[in-house]
Amino acid sequence: MLRVALAPCSPFSVTEDLLRETVRLARSHGVRCHTHLAETLDEERYCLERYGARPLEYMERLEWLGPDIWFAHAVHLDDAEIERMGNTRTGVAHCPVSNLRLGSGIAPIVKMLERNVPVGLGVDGSASNDSSNMLGELKQALRIHRIDAGVDRMPARRVLRMATRGGAEVLGYDEIGILAPGKAADVVLFDLRKIGYAGAMHDPVAALLFCGDDDRAHTTIVNGRIVVSEGRLLTIDEEALFAEANALAARFVGEAARKTGIPFLRREVE
Repeated sequence: MLRVALAPCSPFSVTEDLLRETVRLARSHGVRCHTHLAETLDEERYCLERYGARPLEYMERLEWLGPDIWFAHAVHLDDAEIERMGNTRTGVAHCPVSNLRLGSGIAPIVKMLERNVPVGLGVDGSASNDSSNMLGELKQALRIHRIDAGVDRMPARRVLRMATRGGAEVLGYDEIGILAPGKAADVVLFDLRKIGYAGAMHDPVAALLFCGDDDRAHTTIVNGRIVVSEGRLLTIDEEALFAEANALAARFVGEAARKTGIPFLRREVE
């Protein structure tokens, strides 16, 4: 179940040579490549000023398009770029919570899906997503694309497909993303027998995305191994992790406040 991918952070944080040699190395070994692209308008301006090209055009110059490539975000793509992504089967990891948290924009995901672009859902990273809540990503995707594309073009089942079969396609995993004989036992179970889902059980899929007051999975199985049971991780001490994470965060914020003079720990409401 473990695979290697080569993933420079972004086109504006590494050199052209590194990007070009990375994708060539990956293809020589039959592995995929990933980076963040077209996330913000600042990135677009930077690429235009430095490389004389929009982010996607720049990456295409460096051989970074194809079914073995996927980009996180892809918020700022125009129609011609989306068409090019679909024609080359270049994938996208859609991270709606991160995009909204940073004010980056709303990715044109419905257009991508309708132009044959492989799209999966992701949570980005802890620097721009405070909880990495996968079900929260599904709910956010469902809501925001009803604004930019209309209710009928983003039903609950379309979002669920992005999160399962869509993600598997983007990553090149044939053995996951669907429950079927011969596939890996990758399963997540949610207990809908709760008050938050009352009145919604005529459509459990829609209920999972529209209703509920707890996004935690009841059970998670990864390749046949149970890693979450009754909503709790089995692979780590949750209480110890909670305490350690809070202690580290307080230390980092305190050090940042001392170095910058910014009162990050100020608690009063302004």
